[in-house]
Amino acid sequence: MKDRPFLVSGILGLGAIAMTLLLTVVGPRLVSPLPDGFITPVLAFEFAETGDEIHQLFAPIGRPEGDTVRRDMDLVNRLDFIYMALYAGLMFTFAMTVARLTEHRFYYLAAAVAVGVLAADILENSQLLSITGHLAEGDFGDQLARLRLFTWLKWGGLALYFFMLIPYFSRTGGWSRAGEFLGAIPLILGVLAYIDRGLLSELFALSVGLMFIFLTIYSLRRAPQPIAAVA
Repeated sequence: MKDRPFLVSGILGLGAIAMTLLLTVVGPRLVSPLPDGFITPVLAFEFAETGDEIHQLFAPIGRPEGDTVRRDMDLVNRLDFIYMALYAGLMFTFAMTVARLTEHRFYYLAAAVAVGVLAADILENSQLLSITGHLAEGDFGDQLARLRLFTWLKWGGLALYFFMLIPYFSRTGGWSRAGEFLGAIPLILGVLAYIDRGLLSELFALSVGLMFIFLTIYSLRRAPQPIAAVA
């Protein structure tokens, strides 16, 4: 473990990547056009802003096509509880290890952000499942308002977390310094996506996924104790 101080994080990261592939396989297939710029139904659901967008996403409600989308979406959101435990575990253990190696308390704050992201994701999923449970009645205005809040708390927290790791990666050597660049991209795209969702939201999510892959690879490599980072 001494030459692989991030090994636990790497194992959790591999689990998160495996769950990503599983969620992609079981995820809903398109039966109606998505809002402009969106490519994936799950992301379009998370960033939905109006009741009309929800109804369009699951149209036609009450018919086999719409019911299939709802069933598949619910399956993804239930499995997502496993995924969020894995990726949040990666984030938490990575930040705690950085804090231990660098002896900087700043990274305990990053670990706290990871816990906050997990809480926001749990609350977001609860709203998603509640909305699909009220599709037939069409009465989900309150859930939609809470969904927007929790969605942005989650995604904003992810962007903030990666940005907080930049000082650490700026003091590492070799290829791992790429984390200094990769850690800034989600924050930039997140701000742009908040202003103009759609394609930018998809790119934002992609940048977060790439950062998880980077952290997983970094965690699994044999590495000496890094140079102390300045927060």
